[in-house]
Amino acid sequence: MKIVFAGTPEFAKEHLKILLRENNVDLVLTQPDRKAGRGNKLTPSPVKVLAQKNNIRVLQPKTLKGNLNLVNKLRGVGPHIILVVAYGLIVPKEILNIPKLGCINIHASILPRWRGASPIESAIINGDNISGLSFMKMDEGLDTGPVLQSHTCVLSSEENSESLTTKLLSISDKELNNFIKKLELGQTQETKQKKTGITYAKKIDRKDTEIVWDKKCALDVDRMVRAFYPKMGAFTYIGEKRIKILRSSAVNNRSSLLPGEISIDDSGEMLVGCSKKTNLKVILVQLEGKKPILCKDFVRENKDLINAGYKFNTSE
Repeated sequence: MKIVFAGTPEFAKEHLKILLRENNVDLVLTQPDRKAGRGNKLTPSPVKVLAQKNNIRVLQPKTLKGNLNLVNKLRGVGPHIILVVAYGLIVPKEILNIPKLGCINIHASILPRWRGASPIESAIINGDNISGLSFMKMDEGLDTGPVLQSHTCVLSSEENSESLTTKLLSISDKELNNFIKKLELGQTQETKQKKTGITYAKKIDRKDTEIVWDKKCALDVDRMVRAFYPKMGAFTYIGEKRIKILRSSAVNNRSSLLPGEISIDDSGEMLVGCSKKTNLKVILVQLEGKKPILCKDFVRENKDLINAGYKFNTSE
């Protein structure tokens, strides 16, 4: 079976790796190289790196819509399927119609919950107990196509994006290649998505990861911390310095601390006031330009900031 794979980030790369264990991939689509790192050096996507390592032809179009050159190249390949995982570009009708068995998207939620760009983060931010993967036949809508298979997993109370991603990759490790075989043999069945329970996960930008202490209770802040770890990191400011909170926990007792106000006990444990008179225990932080550090060590090494009476604040 001829397969074209379309994907960009690490999550997609891991799916390509699984796919290559039992299948040949004829062509890879991934987004153009981006500037990254302190030197702003053009950097290939993780998918491109893996594809080149396996001598797979790579195309990096800036857009798919109206790209007749790409359409002709895909028709020349004659794929049975185009497998799409976190590609980041909208696939137009003229490409959806090319593969004989359709364009198949592996989406990191149980559809129709969390259609869109950030299903993993959205599940954690909203306190979901269940997530999973949907193997979906793509149509022209945003994650609206019929589901061919779905596989669920349970979220723990301490789930973060890293641990949930690991769970989802474990599902694909067990199920993806079996699914490809069933698809080739015509043994899959399309199920229309429910018309109820539809939610959308918007693309996350930097502003979404800033903690606004007087608008979030401790549980909501902790969910932010877990949702944005480790890729982005929920951040705040101490004085004029930007600091990421990488690990935390919500404290049950009600507090007299004002939102953003810091309290440190004799052992160096830090509590921060949040809305609704709740407290957040801060465990792991990363000051701008520094490496992650346990909060107790941060307190010991940055007494000038703490003793100056600074509290955590926002850019607003």
